[in-house]
Amino acid sequence: MIIAIFGTNGMISSLLSKFFYDKSETNIVNVYGTQEPGNYLFSNFFYTDLLKDGIDYQELLKSDLIIYAAGAGVQASIIESSELMYQLNLFVPISICTQLKVLNYKGIFVSFGSYMEIGLNNDETILFDEKQIEFSSLKVTNDYAISKRLLTRFMGSFSAPYHFLHLILPNIYSNNETGTRLIPYVLNYLSKIKNGLHCNVPQFSSGNQVRQFVNFEDVCFALTRCIKCNIQSGIYNLGGGEILSIKELIIRLFNYYQIPVKDEMFGKEATRDSDIKYLKLNGNKLMKEIDYLPHQRIESILGNI
Repeated sequence: MIIAIFGTNGMISSLLSKFFYDKSETNIVNVYGTQEPGNYLFSNFFYTDLLKDGIDYQELLKSDLIIYAAGAGVQASIIESSELMYQLNLFVPISICTQLKVLNYKGIFVSFGSYMEIGLNNDETILFDEKQIEFSSLKVTNDYAISKRLLTRFMGSFSAPYHFLHLILPNIYSNNETGTRLIPYVLNYLSKIKNGLHCNVPQFSSGNQVRQFVNFEDVCFALTRCIKCNIQSGIYNLGGGEILSIKELIIRLFNYYQIPVKDEMFGKEATRDSDIKYLKLNGNKLMKEIDYLPHQRIESILGNI
C-alpha cells in the first residue's frame, strides 16, 4: 500500500508515519512537508510548503491512502498566527479534497477534527455524538477550535467519488512523547525528582476540567480497522479511552511513581480551555462499524524514569 502523509514532524504525522512504515515491509510511506523527518523512518520525502507550493497531484494520485495531518495551533504553548491556523487547518485540506474530486481520485482520504470544536460546555452528562459536534453552536474561545469546527462542517456536507474519513480526536498521548503537552511535562518533572535533580514545583490550573484520554496506538489500530472494514465515508468520533479530570490524571501520574502531590501546584495557571468544563466523545457510531474503541489506560505508557 502507498500512504501519503501531509505533515512531517508534528505529533500525529510522526506517529502515523512511523506506524505505517513499521507495520509492513511492503508499505511505501511518502511524507509531505517543509522539514525532512528526523526521528522516524519513511520511504520518500517530498518538500512541500502548503502555503506556497503546488502539490504534485500526479504523484499524490498514486497513493492508496492520503492522510492530512498538517496543522497549526494544536499546542497552546506554540504561538502561531490566526491566519496560519485557518490556512493549514481549513483552506488547504478543503483545497486538497476538492482537487482530488476533480481528478477522480479512487483511494481513501483521512483528516482529523478535535473535540475542542464542541465549545464552552459545562454539562457533565453529555457524551457528544458526531451530529452534535458538526452542528455545535456553543461558543469557542480560540481560532484553532473555530478552524477545526469549520473543517468538520465542510466534511459533513462533502461528497466525492473517493472514500473519506474525518476522525474527531480527544486528548491523545503516546509512548516517549516529548514537549510541553501535559503528560510529557509532568513525566519530565517526575523524572527529575526521581533522579534527585532540583527543579521548580510545576504549576497547573485548578484541574477540574474533565477530558477524554486515548493512547495513539489505539488511534492507529482503529484507523486500520476503518480501512479494513471499508466503512462508509463520513465523520466518526474516536471515543473510548479514559475520562478523567486533569487533576485526577496528574495525581495518578504522581502516585504511579510514588511522589507526593502538593496542593500548591493547582489553581495558579490559566489555560486556553479552562472554561470548558467537560469534553467527552460518544464513540457508538464507530463502535458499530468496526467493533472496536480505544481502551488502553494511562499506565500503558508508564515505566521506569
